[in-house]
Amino acid sequence: MAKEKTVKKAKISKKSVKKVLINDDRRLLNKLLTTQSFDLFIMGIILADAVVLGLMTSDIMNVYFYQGLFLLDRLFMGIFIVEMLLKLYAFRGSFFKSGWNVFDLIIVGASSFPSMSAFIILRTFRLFRLFKYINKFSGVTGVIAVFMELLPALVSFCAVFLVSFYVFSIMAVSMFGDVFISFENVGSAMFTLMQVFTLDGWASTIARPVMDIYPNAWIFFVAVVLFSFLLVISFINCTFIRILKSNLKTK
Repeated sequence: MAKEKTVKKAKISKKSVKKVLINDDRRLLNKLLTTQSFDLFIMGIILADAVVLGLMTSDIMNVYFYQGLFLLDRLFMGIFIVEMLLKLYAFRGSFFKSGWNVFDLIIVGASSFPSMSAFIILRTFRLFRLFKYINKFSGVTGVIAVFMELLPALVSFCAVFLVSFYVFSIMAVSMFGDVFISFENVGSAMFTLMQVFTLDGWASTIARPVMDIYPNAWIFFVAVVLFSFLLVISFINCTFIRILKSNLKTK
């Protein structure tokens, strides 16, 4: 009985020692992964990966250095995967409490399938991980904060824009679609009205040719231009008010 007790105690002590060692390893790893030096190292790898991905788009570079660039790209991908595994081990459940960690995991996971053509383009999304590290600099943090503040206004603007121009497109197809290819369906009409929205040669290349056949078409195009102007002014006014309110809150 005494021997059994001593064996059990020895087993328990071994388990407790293992737990302590594992917890110590996690603490040390946690400290390492949250240091500024590690952040700068990963940022350097992301920037180097950005250069490699850019060089891989060049035909000349691919002719002479494709193998080397591909190996570098795989090396960087391997570093990113190891980084994610280390963070999952060190942070455990708290890893998923950070939105940036989840963002990193999705980007790295989605871009780690180079053999699948549908995922090849996702390799470039790795560069968006720079936002995580750029966000730690005070000057850029203000820019990102303003962008996030204006995001709801931008979404609202896009929604109003799409609905309005969808209606204008249907009107254009019903009025000019029988004659002009650029208005033969809703898709082409929306693309054409996008050019009117940007004022890129809308009078000479779009409005005047239509007015040669439909003289009263100027009413429609002027209405589109005026509506676009009011929409943009409203968005600018809304963003200005939001920025002003956020500045007043911080003060």
